[in-house]
Formats: sequence, C-alpha cells, structure tokens
Amino acid sequence: MVQINKDLALEHFQQIVKVKTVSNKDDDIYKEEFRSFLPLLKELYPETFKAVECQLINEFGILIHWKGKNSTKKPVVLMAHHDVVSDEGQNWKHPAFEAEIIDDVIWGRGTIDNKCIFTAILEAMEGLVKDGFIPERDIYFASSNNEEVAGETMPEIAKWFEEKGIIPEYVLDEGGAVMLELPMGVKIPYAMIGLSEKGFAKITLTAYSKSAAHSAKSVSSKKSAPEQIIDAVNAINKNPTPSTITPALEGMLKAFAPNVDAPLKQVFNNINLLKPVVKKAMESIPDAAAMIRTQITLTSLKAFNEKGTVPDTASATYSVRLAPQDKFDDILAHIKKTVGEDIEIETERKREAPPISDFHTEGFEYIKQTVKKVYPGYGVAPFILNAATDSRHFSHLCNTYRFGAFAINNELFSCVHNEDERLPVAEFKKSIDFYVEFMKGLK
Repeated sequence: MVQINKDLALEHFQQIVKVKTVSNKDDDIYKEEFRSFLPLLKELYPETFKAVECQLINEFGILIHWKGKNSTKKPVVLMAHHDVVSDEGQNWKHPAFEAEIIDDVIWGRGTIDNKCIFTAILEAMEGLVKDGFIPERDIYFASSNNEEVAGETMPEIAKWFEEKGIIPEYVLDEGGAVMLELPMGVKIPYAMIGLSEKGFAKITLTAYSKSAAHSAKSVSSKKSAPEQIIDAVNAINKNPTPSTITPALEGMLKAFAPNVDAPLKQVFNNINLLKPVVKKAMESIPDAAAMIRTQITLTSLKAFNEKGTVPDTASATYSVRLAPQDKFDDILAHIKKTVGEDIEIETERKREAPPISDFHTEGFEYIKQTVKKVYPGYGVAPFILNAATDSRHFSHLCNTYRFGAFAINNELFSCVHNEDERLPVAEFKKSIDFYVEFMKGLK
C-alpha cells in the first residue's frame, strides 16, 4: 500500500495555489510567478523529479516523462494546466491567492480549475516513486501555462509528440468530475467522463438603415436598424439549431437508466426506439438541451445615437457553442436563413468541436473501473463537455477523455472562474487516491 502523508500533501496544495500563475495575453505581467513555479515543484517533489525526465515547452509549459517497464506499449498522457484566471473585479470572502482553509474547505483560485488535479497527480507520483514503483508503460504528464487564454503551449506539446512519432493510447484531462447533483431525476452521484467538447465561434449580426431620423418623427416604412436586429434576435430564439441524440448521449442515458424513476428508466433503456420522445423532453430542460444541440447565446446588443436620432446601425453579438455533430458552416447557414439576407453576419473567430472519442475501449473501461474502486457505489457515464480543454489538441492523435477526480455539487461547480472558488479538503485528498490507483494499475 502506497503511503502518502495527506496532511503534507494539503500543505503542498496550499503552496501551489498561492503561486499567482494567472493567464494573461500580456505574458510579462506574471512572468516571475511562472518562472518560480517549476523550482517550487522540484522542492516539493524531489523523488519524482529524480525519477522522471522533465522539460519546459513554450517557456513555461511542463512536460514530464515517467518511463515504464515496457516501451513497446503506447503511453498514456495525463493533463492538468497550472495557469488560472484572474480574480480582478471579484469580491472574495477569503483572498483568492492565500489558500486559506476554513471549516475543512480550501479557498483559492485554481482549487478546482485546475490545481487540484495538478497537485494530486504529482502527489501520487511522489508516493509511488518512494514506494519503488515503476509503471508498466510510459506515463507523460503535460501541463500548460496558458490553457485559460487558448494559448500555444499545448499545441506545441502535441506537436512535440507528433515530431517524435509518439502516439498515445489516450489522454486523460480535466473536464468531467463526480457530479453530486444531476438533472433528469438521477438519484446517485455520477462520475462524468467527457468524450468531446463544444467548439466555439463568435458572430456579430449587423443591420443598417439608409438614414437616421429624429425619434419624434416617423421613419420610413422600412424598419429601422434596431427593429431589424430585434426581429433577428427573436427569429433566432424561435428557431434553435437542430438537436441530435448522439451515440455519446445514448451511452450517458443508458448509464443513468438504473438510477432514475421507472418511466424514465424504460425510456432510457429503449433510447433507440424513443429518440423523438427523448429529444422533445430534453429540449424543454435548459441543461439537457445544451447536451443535444449547438447553443447560440446572445452576449451583447448595440444601437445608440446622440441627439435623439434613431440609430442607423444596430448589432447583436452571439457566442456559438458548436456541438461535435455540427460544423460551423452548417450552423452559419442556419443563422443566415433564420435572420434573412438584409442582416450582415461577421465571424470573428471559430473553432470546430473535436471528434467524439470512442467509449467502447479498454482505456475508457479502465478509467471507469478505477473510478469505481475509489468511489464505490457511484455511477459512471460518458458525456459531451460544454467548456473547452487542452485535450482537444490531441484529438487527431488518439482518444481524449475528460475527467477530474473530485466530487462537487452545483454550487461549487458555479464558482469556477468566479469568486469564492473552493474545494472540500476531503475531495482533494480523495483525488490523490484516484491517481495513485490509476497509475499503479496501468497495464
């Protein structure tokens, strides 16, 4: 049995949270914090860094290689970014970078996203190395310093793998978690393992009027720019994108079936026959609707002129979260058809969703069985993540799975990127058990 001092591990976690590794497009602001990070890790985990090869990629990205007994087997890649978002403009009950422990809860930026996983992986490695353990196959641990700003570090790490001809068996990154509360009447907690994630695009709709008029006067029979935009917004609301029950969603609902009430149990167990019924039911639940379609969310409206004139230009900006089954060009065609030819559409940036990973694999089954060892009595289900992770950069090389070993409720989940991010100490300690079990049992 691997012996790990969990109280010492918690102290290490506090030290790691206190380092202000804030992602920022102006890299110079927190450069010294990032520069100090790897030396701190080598101080906290001396045995690990004696046993592994470590290199920096893209200046502050960390890539650790732990050689296994059998080099002919494909390696597994663990991921956990060490950058965090800023606390600027937020009102925290306890300081964001003090890592205070109050009533057995550790408060701080990154406690959930993503320094909990990052620390737990290194604690597990340190304990295993001290125990004389050598993994059966190579394990890589890749950590980006700019995941939160969609930076270039993880693409560079993926490129490194390609150039070396190293094709992983699979990647295990953040994204899912053990969710203590789930929709659709699911009665027990489930470890949700992401198979893919939403893509992203930002689009702006703009309407023009030929001439502005004073607000006290009538305008021409043609609608003003603001009226055209209001019509476009209403049309988008009334015409959502097509919904699809993907194989990944089928897998999730079938996994839920044993732990829902009888009517839903029958539906979920017969999903192939009842897809229209399931789609209609899920479309009426906001959280569930996000699982079956591309989301088009209004983020801003602009129309303003001084001196009381009716604006001759108006615009609406949308965040588009692309479902893996959709392509951006198809969604754009849907929007154009919905709002009409008179509305100009500009795309600022876009990122297609990565492909959906296979969940009928030995790798997925191994993750599932490891979860069940550490969280007995809990369910396991595949799903599609609404947010973005670094794992997408490996999706052209191998299957990518998204799961972080900690249990949270909806309240804690909502504090990610927001004020008062925090994690129960017990959940951090249990996450170490997961990564010990995971690395120890790899075949």
